[in-house]
Amino acid sequence: MRYLTRILLVPILLVPILWVWPQRGITVKFSSNRNWLRPAVVRVERRINLDFMTAASASLPQQEFSVEWSGWLRTDRDGQYAFNLRSDDGSTLELDGHIVVDAGGVAFPTTRAATIAMIRGLHQIRLRFVQTDGAYEFYAYWTPPGEAELAAFPTEQLFVQQQPAVIVFLTRHVSLLWALCWFALALVIAARIAKSAREIASTGRRRFARRLTLALASTIVALLVAEGIVRLAHYVREDRRPLEVQLRGARAQAPLSMQSLRLGEIVQPSRYAGIVYELKPNVRGRFMGQPLLINSQGLRDYEYTRRKEPRTFRIVGVGDSSLFGWGVPIEDSGLKVLERRLNEEFRARKFEVVNFAVPGYNTAMESETFVQRCLEYAPDLVLLNFNTNDYDVPEFMRRPNELATLRRSYLFDLAYSVYEGVMAVKREPLGLFDFRHRTIAQRQAARLDEDPALPDEYRYMVGAKGVVRALERLAAAARERAIPFVVFDVKPQPGFDPQYVRDELRDGQRELLERESRRLGFYFLNTYPYFMNYLKQHPDASSRPVFAVSAVDGHPNTLAHSINAQALFDYLVANQLLPSDKPSKDDH
Repeated sequence: MRYLTRILLVPILLVPILWVWPQRGITVKFSSNRNWLRPAVVRVERRINLDFMTAASASLPQQEFSVEWSGWLRTDRDGQYAFNLRSDDGSTLELDGHIVVDAGGVAFPTTRAATIAMIRGLHQIRLRFVQTDGAYEFYAYWTPPGEAELAAFPTEQLFVQQQPAVIVFLTRHVSLLWALCWFALALVIAARIAKSAREIASTGRRRFARRLTLALASTIVALLVAEGIVRLAHYVREDRRPLEVQLRGARAQAPLSMQSLRLGEIVQPSRYAGIVYELKPNVRGRFMGQPLLINSQGLRDYEYTRRKEPRTFRIVGVGDSSLFGWGVPIEDSGLKVLERRLNEEFRARKFEVVNFAVPGYNTAMESETFVQRCLEYAPDLVLLNFNTNDYDVPEFMRRPNELATLRRSYLFDLAYSVYEGVMAVKREPLGLFDFRHRTIAQRQAARLDEDPALPDEYRYMVGAKGVVRALERLAAAARERAIPFVVFDVKPQPGFDPQYVRDELRDGQRELLERESRRLGFYFLNTYPYFMNYLKQHPDASSRPVFAVSAVDGHPNTLAHSINAQALFDYLVANQLLPSDKPSKDDH
């Protein structure tokens, strides 16, 4: 039994290797023709998408090309599997040599789906995509048995090469195997202690204490080694460079490229310290599944000159990803819908609604944007959109995880996440407008500026104090120039929703916003009644996805943007914030 403890330490240290070995991912081949011949790029990727083109777009053609992904897919249970392809132009999905989904020969965005019965095991998978000309996109999803939502193929179930059945079995149960090894070690230690207790009379307390100490020391060493391995994995995975270095290291986009872009590839450091980062001018591509065009001034909008034309009434909008139009085409974003409506209804004037929103901005960054950038455009009216995550900074602006701390066990965190997966611990369901990962917990919001993970230069931005400070800065700048300010938000309230239950976390933040807005002389609009009226008029609508980009992405979709635009139009008219036929103060 003395040696059994040491033997068990071997699988405890080796089993976690199965999380990364055999090599996970899928082989992708890029061909500069439409026939999947003579591939110019062959590499292993962790995901089935076109993101690999991001890193090599300077050398890869953006038209007349084809891509093939091939590898092995592990299924973990018998049952009906649903597969879904969305592509522009054509695409196919094959499993075990048979075409399952065929979206080939299509020259416009289309979605095709199929459901087939599959058995547990390893299956050969191949996906093909072809692009002729114009814009392009490709997304592949599946829904395993027992799941309800479409999801991307998980990396841990994709294999580059075919593996023996025993390896496939081990990779499927690696978490359980690791837990059993720890359980066995605990039993062995307990048995040794029990045996030693019986031997105390004959061997003496000193020998028992020595054995017990050795057993405990072995366990502690094993735990420390495992903790070190987990921390090393965090170190390798995280980008620990300073924020400005990360932003400057993002690839410069080709003006006519149409590949999928990440947030880090469409922003750059701002010359203003309080703004931190801003959109990169002249970027074109696809972002969150939609065409993206950033103009020469670094705005997701059409081109506007800083100098207004005569008889032009200019409105500027500041906000974060919601106002930016995350996941919706530019022409369907709320500010563009509002602009069209104003120009249709008031033909004696020209209306321009300019969008200064940037994903990730909080109220402090929006305030600085108004002062440093919006005022150059001589606005006649300002719209500020608030979300409850405006209390914090984006995750990438926070310090990396502190790996040298003794106040946190990364091994325990990993074990608990495994427990959540094994025990199917359910998380809080997604709400109508807010989602947990986008909202600051109430206990954190009050003292958010004391968070040790927050860089010192951003502490003034966060928490309730940061929001109030930013609103006061906005009010001073607007008051000096006599510019009306409209703050709008979606705040649930009783009387409109029969199922309404007060949420101290979110409602408290919004009530602070409304109270401070009125104190500072802002106009305040709550668009929530418009959304509830829509649901009353469409009782068959499912409230959760009807206003969201998707069931897992709570950003407002095209419908939500149009409702916000209608609410803003009605509010501006009712409060006489739009011009009559008299010239605006900046007309020349």
